[in-house]
Amino acid sequence: MREVSDRADSASVDAGGIRPPPAFAVVAGEPRDGVTTVVLDGEMDLASTHELRAAVDGAEGRAIILDLERVTFVDSAVLKELLRARAELWGRQVRLVLAAPPRMVTRLLHLTRTAELFETARTVAEAEQRLAG
Repeated sequence: MREVSDRADSASVDAGGIRPPPAFAVVAGEPRDGVTTVVLDGEMDLASTHELRAAVDGAEGRAIILDLERVTFVDSAVLKELLRARAELWGRQVRLVLAAPPRMVTRLLHLTRTAELFETARTVAEAEQRLAG
């Protein structure tokens, strides 16, 4: 897996003092059967958009699964990035599947009336199965 951002599980201490763990991680896996899975973890906000874009733009294959199971927060900057990714990938005929979206993500999609724009799956395994055909 290619780590775009490394999330540590604990704080660290150095000469500059105590450093809290990063609030998010974006980890892109190697393509398998033409599908790349990108795992998002933690608070996905404006600070994470660069890493999310790099992971999506760097992904190879005919489909990308965004694993959202460990996401704890999503803001409008990330929604905008998801919409951008969807449009660009659609133009390249690459499918984008949002897998295991937490309730707060599905709520955001419904409140912004963008839910119908995204293909979703309850789990990564369901997304993989759907893309296998």
